[in-house]
Amino acid sequence: MSKEKKKVYIAGAHSRGRTLRAYLEYLYPNLEVAAFLVDNMSENKEVVDELPVLLIGQGLHTEYPVYLGMRGVNHEKVAGELRDAGMKEIIPVTVELDMRLRNAYVRRYAENRGRTFCVIDELSAGE
Repeated sequence: MSKEKKKVYIAGAHSRGRTLRAYLEYLYPNLEVAAFLVDNMSENKEVVDELPVLLIGQGLHTEYPVYLGMRGVNHEKVAGELRDAGMKEIIPVTVELDMRLRNAYVRRYAENRGRTFCVIDELSAGE
């Protein structure tokens, strides 16, 4: 019997949101992005990377966490729209969180191919 994956949304359907999806689904195999959420369909396709793109507030599962996969300057506005739509858990993807996810993604990717990955900050002085 297979365990059902935890579903989340990503607010933002452009490069940041799409990259965030790759990080999350690779690092957390029991997690599935259900859809990308946007506040305006005029600059978005209805499907991106085989996932639906949905308008915030239209028939969403309010129990799904929402990651803000967009520039930080838009976080406050979009988080307010998500709260108004009844979303309970909103996770801003800050520069720091993005960096942690990216480094974890690249580390696992490298290790899965028999390689070593480290960031410059992990190297000791004098190496």
